[in-house]
Amino acid sequence: MAEGKPWETPGRGEEVRVPEDRKRRIAEALRGAYLGLVSEVLDSGITNVADLEMAVENALDMKAPFRLMNDLGPAASLALVEAYAKTHPGFPVGKCLRERAASGRPWTVPVVLRQDRGDVAVVVIRRPKLLNALDAVAFEQIAERMREIRAEGAIRAAVLTGFGVKAFVSGADVRFLSRIASAEDGERTCLESQAVLNLVQELGKPVVCALNGVAFGGGMELAMACTARIARRGMGILGGQPEPNLGIIPGAGGTQRLPRIVGIEKGAEILRTGRPVSAGEAERIGLVQELCEGDLLDAAVGIARALADGSRKAPGLPRAPLPSVPAALPPLDLGHLSRRIDAILCETILAGARGTLEEGLKLEARKFGECVGTEDMRIGIRNFMENGPGAKAAFVHR
Repeated sequence: MAEGKPWETPGRGEEVRVPEDRKRRIAEALRGAYLGLVSEVLDSGITNVADLEMAVENALDMKAPFRLMNDLGPAASLALVEAYAKTHPGFPVGKCLRERAASGRPWTVPVVLRQDRGDVAVVVIRRPKLLNALDAVAFEQIAERMREIRAEGAIRAAVLTGFGVKAFVSGADVRFLSRIASAEDGERTCLESQAVLNLVQELGKPVVCALNGVAFGGGMELAMACTARIARRGMGILGGQPEPNLGIIPGAGGTQRLPRIVGIEKGAEILRTGRPVSAGEAERIGLVQELCEGDLLDAAVGIARALADGSRKAPGLPRAPLPSVPAALPPLDLGHLSRRIDAILCETILAGARGTLEEGLKLEARKFGECVGTEDMRIGIRNFMENGPGAKAAFVHR
């Protein structure tokens, strides 16, 4: 700065070689400074863990600080900050960081928040960088919020929505799906996800889903577990079950709840093609009960109260075996989609419809596990992770 010269920076295509020891020391210093500043901000009381985590991750496009500290461990995080402070006199070492290291406990980072309106609990899924995609942590926090709501006598109903205007829930975090290694692991993962959605469905208090944006995969499955659903009018794409594009079937209730809500014929067609539905179509087929032009959250809270006091009737979800289940589903142009996965999906839809909802959900979990053993699941997941959601996987139908 004193010389008034510009910083030396690498040119296009120029490789910068740094000795490994220096690279390590630079990384440790940067992490120490980063985590020290974060802990100072938290100690100041001007924000909280959830808001600071989201702000840094989104605004600065850096690895979120509290997730980083959890990866490093509390003691190692403190050591990095103390080492930086030792070479930079006056640099603060946060009280919160010392206390966390002393306890040895990881940071709890809320991604499912409550913003209640009187006697209606408003639950917000907030993972904006991932369009509110669900992972194991999000599922568990949804369950925690629902258990709180069930236990609180002053709360008569709930609204479930997503943060922002782009997505309610864009689906399950594909990184979460990519770690499923066996049929048993796949079945267990589905049963755990289903348990959370069953808790929503059987809460004992009305739960209205306010679809503030798109709902795909696990997001649509979560919405279908709610007592009622409303969406913004005019959405050309509201959501759907795109799992066949990944070489899998829905595993959190989609194969069972969708046919029970919209009928087997329409439900099977949506499930097998993986195509999205618009808000208008969703209303016509009964997937959503109301389209809103004004404030979506205000409307959802009003509906939740009306359901709670009995002035509005819930649409209901059949739990018993469905009548007139066909012997087979009609042929369908699947395009590039896997015929192997479609066969598993058709069997799951039909056999599930012939039993109770509870039996169908258990069947779905087993059949998802069957998908894990196929080549097409590996192809579909790998294609999504390497090429993105718009690329069609080259399935081999095995």
